[in-house]
Amino acid sequence: MVLEINSRQWLSKIVNNSAELVEILKQADSICQYCEPISPMICVERCEIWRAKNEFLEMNGMLCADEHVHNLLNAVKNDRRQKVVEALSERPRSIKGLQEYLKSKGYYHSQHTIASEYVEPLIEAGLVKRDDVKYRLTLYGQKFRDVSNRFNVENPLPPHSRCYEEIVLKKLKDGPKTYADLVESLTQKSLSRPLKRLTENGLITKSKTPNYVFYFRTKKVPKKPFSPTEKKIYETVPEVGISAQELSKKVGINLRRTYKYLRRLRKRRLVFTRKKPRTYELTPSGTELANFLEETANLVLDASKASAFLLERSKQTTEIPAPLLTEFSPRPLRQSTS
Repeated sequence: MVLEINSRQWLSKIVNNSAELVEILKQADSICQYCEPISPMICVERCEIWRAKNEFLEMNGMLCADEHVHNLLNAVKNDRRQKVVEALSERPRSIKGLQEYLKSKGYYHSQHTIASEYVEPLIEAGLVKRDDVKYRLTLYGQKFRDVSNRFNVENPLPPHSRCYEEIVLKKLKDGPKTYADLVESLTQKSLSRPLKRLTENGLITKSKTPNYVFYFRTKKVPKKPFSPTEKKIYETVPEVGISAQELSKKVGINLRRTYKYLRRLRKRRLVFTRKKPRTYELTPSGTELANFLEETANLVLDASKASAFLLERSKQTTEIPAPLLTEFSPRPLRQSTS
């Protein structure tokens, strides 16, 4: 008896049960090993599983390109393209259908503009695919939409850029960094504008303390007795260091006298100085955007691994039967549409 399989339902079940694209496509490939279509054209014309696998094979070169993450981010930093992705996440639509959807959101454009300016960049990024007269999200596009929905961030960064701002956000995700630290990732000429833009958009903030000389206690044990004020100043210096201005406030003496006693302590090698430069750090909204960027980069890596897996499988001349996926079917599949 022939077992009828709805490939769309199969793919949906696999996607819902697996988070990673590599695992999704491995399971899909295992199903295909048991499929015995009457004609290969059934796969091409009717099988959702074959279509998803073929998409990733076609995208292999794009996914492995060094600039793909930047191209992807630039493609989705446009409000209208985000609305196109939103519309296609509901169902496939024609250009006319997208035009009507955009109108309902307050965007009025010709069909030519929508196709060339808003849909085409999404196709080039691998998020959208054209089927006859309609456009739909690819499996890659669906996964990106899932990431975007989880974070629900508004991206105020420029849509046509070399993604310097994203590089800075990624660097700061590890913790506060000085200007010198950030210059290691970008040239000094390229860094100033991204820092200004990120600060103006409330994504990063400068430390309130400017470049100060900070005083720290040494490990040397005092041998000679302190004067009362010397002792007070010495014991007030914390392990993390303190500026003379802050120390003056804590001890309760004027700044001139504070410097006088600090000089005495330095001569006795009980304190030393170190410059503590201003640092940059993420704000809460900057952290959210940095997390989104990290998840996007992880998705691209996952997609490239999935594509590489399928490419390697396609090169194999002989296939080893995979174990039966009892979770989905009690027996080998025949006459399916995959």
